[in-house]
Amino acid sequence: MQLGVFTPGDLDPHGIVDLAIAAEQAGLDVFAVGEHHNPPYNSSSPATLLAFAAARTTRIQLSTATTLITTNHPARLRAEYATLHHLAGGRTDVVLGRGNTAKVFGWFGQEIEYGLQLTLDHYAELTADWPDRPYLWHACTRSPEIADLAAANDDGLFVFASQTEHVARYRDQAAHPRLGVLARTLDEGLALNPDRLLVQVTAPHDLATLT
Repeated sequence: MQLGVFTPGDLDPHGIVDLAIAAEQAGLDVFAVGEHHNPPYNSSSPATLLAFAAARTTRIQLSTATTLITTNHPARLRAEYATLHHLAGGRTDVVLGRGNTAKVFGWFGQEIEYGLQLTLDHYAELTADWPDRPYLWHACTRSPEIADLAAANDDGLFVFASQTEHVARYRDQAAHPRLGVLARTLDEGLALNPDRLLVQVTAPHDLATLT
């Protein structure tokens, strides 16, 4: 099991990068940051944050938690994360999510009512002719179709520890199931026997509870 930490992005951008550095120094496997576009978050460009973190670290896996596949153009996502993956020496992967804020969808010219279909359409465009892409996960909170998408494409599934209703469906269908869990505490996440467990932290001193 890979053990790491995530932040939704409610830190100063330098604080987010400092947290990634501290996670590596603590011996953790993964650091992840979510994409958000409204206060109190400062992580509207996770690829930029992770690129800066990659330049300041040498070993730790760097991931999103999540990247919005609905409001970002898939060609733009592919360009950003292919470049990041190359510069970071393959130390990156991507968690794709559709988002849940109608206002943010509107800012990018989309409508939240079409979020599921946008996810399916943009995923097909994102992955077309991209054979050397980083490993992809799908954030799944409410739609069984996302669990099916992950299983059909041999991708990973990421869930919150409190929202696991589609995990069995995914594990039953996937040829090589790989489960990721976002949790508030270590014990909460371990109960689900994940392949990757990310615990939410707010500052470097929180890492002491995981090491």
